[in-house]
Amino acid sequence: MWSAVAARLAPDFRITACDLPGHGALGERPFTLEGVVGQIEAAVAEATRATGRRPVVAGTSLGAVSTLAYGAHGSDGAAGLFAHAGTIRTDGLLAVPHRTAALLQRLMGEERAFRLNRRVLRAKLPDDSFRGVMEGGLSRHVFGEAIAEVSRWDTPAMAGLTDVPLVLANGLDDPLFRLQERQFLHRVQANGTPVRLVHVPGPHLLPLIEPDTFSRVLRRAHEELSAMASQAANTGAAA
Repeated sequence: MWSAVAARLAPDFRITACDLPGHGALGERPFTLEGVVGQIEAAVAEATRATGRRPVVAGTSLGAVSTLAYGAHGSDGAAGLFAHAGTIRTDGLLAVPHRTAALLQRLMGEERAFRLNRRVLRAKLPDDSFRGVMEGGLSRHVFGEAIAEVSRWDTPAMAGLTDVPLVLANGLDDPLFRLQERQFLHRVQANGTPVRLVHVPGPHLLPLIEPDTFSRVLRRAHEELSAMASQAANTGAAA
């Protein structure tokens, strides 16, 4: 799902787009906390070897929740974290719509759910985003598995365990994920970690629906994370 955005960033950034368990090339692997953190750790290590620099980890939706999981449980390899559309208690009532959708997909059957998702995405997405999703492999089963797994995670607590600069971003047209965003912000602040909460134009699926807009959001987030990391380093040196 990152292909359209990665193509827009590629002239100025080196992009490592990793598949999470149950997605793309890892479609047969179960979606677990350990698997998620391990995949992001491997991507961070690869990017560091290739560039000689610590990368920024960016994720959206399930990828944003996975980014917070990496920040809480992963190695200290990233320069900063960017989590878009991920500020929701996955073990709470606000996640009921996602659990209901997973149940409906299971009742429909994998093939019928796949065909429905494909039609919806074809209608909503620009050509390059739709092509990237389909070429990456639209999973027939991972949604339910992932929802069941993250329902066991305490996502605000994960955010509170991050110790590298973090930007939390939510869409102006994504009210569900804005309801609990300040819980996440306050947990990170309580840990003393540099953090910013920003609101960006567009809906939950902004990276797919408006890749140009999301690319600009990512560029700005990279600038902010770099400045936050530099300020934190200077503060530490002064102390």
